[in-house]
Amino acid sequence: MQHSTTEGVRRWRWAAVAVWAACSFAWLRADKLLRDGDEEGHVGAAELFRADLVAFDLVGFIQRLWVGPMGEYPQAFAAVVGAWWWTTGIGDPADPVVRAVCLMSLPIAALATGRIAGRMISGPQSGLAECWATVLVLCVPLANGLTRHYMPEGALMAVTALAILAALRWSELPSLGRSVQLGAIVGLGLLTKQTVVLALAVPLVWVMRDRLRSHFPMVIAAIAIGGAIVGPWWWVNGQQQLAYVGSSASGQGGGDVWSHAMFYPQSLWWVGLGPVLAVAAVIAGWQGRGSRGWMLAMAWLVGGLIVLLLIPKKYPRLMAPLLPAVAVMAVSAWRSRPRVLAGVSAAAVVWLGWVSVAQVSIHARSPGVDPGCPQEWVRPPSATDLGLTEAVQRFEGLGPGDVLVRDDPAIPCSIQTTHDWSNHLSPLLRRRGKERAVHTDPTQPHRYVLEWSDQDGEHEVNALQKSFTIRDKLAP
Repeated sequence: MQHSTTEGVRRWRWAAVAVWAACSFAWLRADKLLRDGDEEGHVGAAELFRADLVAFDLVGFIQRLWVGPMGEYPQAFAAVVGAWWWTTGIGDPADPVVRAVCLMSLPIAALATGRIAGRMISGPQSGLAECWATVLVLCVPLANGLTRHYMPEGALMAVTALAILAALRWSELPSLGRSVQLGAIVGLGLLTKQTVVLALAVPLVWVMRDRLRSHFPMVIAAIAIGGAIVGPWWWVNGQQQLAYVGSSASGQGGGDVWSHAMFYPQSLWWVGLGPVLAVAAVIAGWQGRGSRGWMLAMAWLVGGLIVLLLIPKKYPRLMAPLLPAVAVMAVSAWRSRPRVLAGVSAAAVVWLGWVSVAQVSIHARSPGVDPGCPQEWVRPPSATDLGLTEAVQRFEGLGPGDVLVRDDPAIPCSIQTTHDWSNHLSPLLRRRGKERAVHTDPTQPHRYVLEWSDQDGEHEVNALQKSFTIRDKLAP
């Protein structure tokens, strides 16, 4: 009877995931905003993997993933996006069906965190803990914001939760099979982004602490599997990775020690968890202290934050893999008080819904730590792509010829942290099968002129308070 009740409660996890997925996909359908500059880089990498599959070059795909020089980051995330993009048969990565691949990370992280919470609590409350933890992770604002965009930190949330779950299973019953599983997940995380080490270092050591000596050969087996997965990429790109680590260690801005120390706590309150889950985390952290779930959550969240604080270069998105720990902390404190968990979850849903549809500026801003334009991941959908679709549709009816963009507008930070407008036109034309060169240098040969003006033009772009006109130099 108890088993059937627990299984019945666990089925509610899937109902929560289904509702979340429907709402998230609706958000993607409504959003037309140009991609952030970092996003565009990841999409460009994914397009190379897609091109390998279009050419049926599976060897090239694997080589690019495993040892290819593709920039500062490993490329597991870009490879998954590229494979999904190719599978859909859709050319434009702005299409919500293509973008939906990024959404998959959060349900994986939520379900894995639910299983972690269930393992921390024995008895009939295990199923409820699993369900509520899953729901709470789905409500984390920064987690939702990142998985609506082409950012690898969303995938890192899933890998981090899966790795901690695998470590828990290994610590309960060490075996070669579970060692291989743990090593493979950590290796995949390292092939996704290097910063997974910052999130996993403390919680993995805490979970496995009692077994490290007695089962040291199995630990070595896990390390060997992870090394076999990520080792070739790191070996080929080692020199560039040293430069990357050096740039991260140098930091940016001129903030003092206090500014650096408070960066992530402030980011947690506003952009990471939002006020609802942040307050819940503080209260749960006090009421649930001493339990197994509390200790794991502290190692996961607080341990990870301490590691991040030691890195001079700071961004709010780096703490995303740590945020599911709050769900473990909450259910550990209130496992016998389902009404409290229901109230916290309802309030978190309301907050997430509000910041997802209303213009509430909740990005972290600390010029002394990060002097650049703040990236805003949690935002309402934008109904405009700043005239790009209009321009492409206009060129579809014109003859061949390159394009000169005059007075190319820079996109202000208040709209998006991204490249100038013309940098988006050329790839969009290519991805929609209408490729033509786009220049901003008037000395380059061209047939068409796309001219921006503050005055009335053919195509108004209200968000930029400008308009553009397209002229054919060969027209009479």
